[in-house]
Amino acid sequence: MQAGRKSRILIVNAYFDPWRSATPTRLFVPRAMAPYYLAGYFNPALAEVRVWDEVYHGALLDRRQFEWPDMVVFTGLTAAFDRARQLLAYCRHFNPNVVGVIGGPIARALPAICDRVFDYSCQGDVEEIAEVIEAVLSRGHVSDATAPRFDLTSPSMGIAYLETTKNCNFACSFCSLSGEGRAYTAHSEHSIDSQLDAIGKAVCVMVLDNNFYGNNRGSFEWRVKKIGDRWRRGQFRGWGALVTGDFFKRPENLKLMAENGCKGIFSGVETLDPALLRTFNKKQSLSSDPLTLTEACAENGIFFDYGMIIDFAHQTVAEVDDQLSGLLANHRVPLPGLLSMTIPITGTPYFDKAAREGRMMPNVLLSDMDGQKLVEWPKEPVEKVVPFLRDLLKFRGRKSALTRHTLAHAWHWRKHFDLEQTILAAVRPLHRFGWNAGIGSPRQMYQSFKEPPLTYSAMTDQLRSAYQPQHRLPSRFESDFEPLQVTDENGALTDQFQSARVAPSSIAV
Repeated sequence: MQAGRKSRILIVNAYFDPWRSATPTRLFVPRAMAPYYLAGYFNPALAEVRVWDEVYHGALLDRRQFEWPDMVVFTGLTAAFDRARQLLAYCRHFNPNVVGVIGGPIARALPAICDRVFDYSCQGDVEEIAEVIEAVLSRGHVSDATAPRFDLTSPSMGIAYLETTKNCNFACSFCSLSGEGRAYTAHSEHSIDSQLDAIGKAVCVMVLDNNFYGNNRGSFEWRVKKIGDRWRRGQFRGWGALVTGDFFKRPENLKLMAENGCKGIFSGVETLDPALLRTFNKKQSLSSDPLTLTEACAENGIFFDYGMIIDFAHQTVAEVDDQLSGLLANHRVPLPGLLSMTIPITGTPYFDKAAREGRMMPNVLLSDMDGQKLVEWPKEPVEKVVPFLRDLLKFRGRKSALTRHTLAHAWHWRKHFDLEQTILAAVRPLHRFGWNAGIGSPRQMYQSFKEPPLTYSAMTDQLRSAYQPQHRLPSRFESDFEPLQVTDENGALTDQFQSARVAPSSIAV
C-alpha cells in the first residue's frame, strides 16, 4: 500500500445469477446490505471504500476494479463460493499484494477451504471485520462510529434498509441459520438509532431481520414503536418486515404494526401442504393460509407477501400444478413474491438428511444449489419434472392468467391500500414472473449472450461461462476456476467437499 494515500477497500457481494444473466437486477428487493454494514467499519479518513454487489450492479468484469483495491472483502450466499474464488483470482493477478477476506454464509459453511483460499476467513458477524482491519491496516483504520455506509447504496429508489435483530428463534430444516445454530438476539438501542440516523430521509424502510417478531414480546413492541416514532416524525412514509407464522396468532400484532406505520409484511408460507411443512420442521406456518393472512393484513392497511417452496422430492407435478392453478383462480390471494425449489444448503439438517438418504443427484456442483434447478431426485421421472419446472418458474403458458390475476388482485384490495401499495400489488408479480430487461454494460450483455442454455437439472447443465477466465491468467490460477463438486458420479458426497467443511478457527490467517 502506497504511503500518503488512503487504503483502497473493495467489498463484493459475489453472486451467480440462476438465470445465467450477467446484467444488473436493480429492481430486486431487498438488496444485499452486508457490504454496506461492513463498509461502516472502515475509517473514511484513512480508507476509501467501494462496494460492488453482483446482484444490483451485475457481474464484476472490469479489469480496473480488480487492479484498484489493497483489500478485497467478499460476502454472499453459500452457492457463490466459486464466484468469490474467481474474483479473488482476478484481483491477485492484477495486484499480487491484495489481501483477500471472506465472511458470511460461505465462510461458515465451508471453513476449511476458505481458510486455504483466502487470507482471512471470518466465521462471525460483520463486527469481526474490525479485527481484520486492525491486523492488516492499523487500529486507526477501524471506524469509531461503525454506522452502515448507506450513502454508498445510491441510487436506492427511495428504499432504505434496517436490521433490528440477528438470526432466528426457529430451526427450519432447510434454513442456513439452522445449520449455523447461532442465537437469536436483538440489536441495542444505540445500534438501531445509528442505523436510522444513517438512513436519513427515505420513501420506505425494509427491515432485514430474518424474524422481526422473535420470541421476546417486550423487545418486539419496543422495536415497533422505535420505528414508528421515526415514521411519525416524517423520516419515511412506511416500512415493512419479515415475520414468522406465529406472529399472526395474535391479531393485536397487526394492529400495533399498522398504528406504527407498517405497510407491508412478508412471511414464509412455503407450501400449502401441511405434511411438507412438518418435513421442513416449519410447524409455525401450519396455520398460514395465504387468503386468511391476506385478509387480516388488508383490514389493517398492510400489504401481504409470501414465499413458496417447491419440493419434487416430496411433491408430484400434479400437486404443484394444482396449488399454483388454485392461486391463479383466486384473485383475492396474492401470487408468491418468491418461488423457489428446495435448496439443500450446506450444513443444514435438510442437506444432511438428503445426503444420508441418497436423494442428491450425481455430479452436483455447489453453484447448482440456486433454487432454480433439480439437484435432488424427484419422486416422478426426471423427464416429466424438468419440462414442467422450466415452464413453472417463468409462468410459461400462464402469462395471460398471471396478468389477469395481478390486475384483479390489485383492484380488489385497492380500498384497503394507498396508491403506492396498489401499484406494488400490480407491478411486483409481473416483474417477478413476467419479464427481465437484461440491460447492463455491453460487456455484461455479451457475457449473458454467450452463456450455455439453462436445462433446469444439475445432471445436464453445462458450466456457465464464468468458469472460463475472462482475462488472460497464468496457469497457477487454473484451480481457482474449477467448480467445487458436492456429489460424485454416484451421488455420494465428494472427498473434496467433505474436506471443505472441516471445523474452522475463529479467524484464519
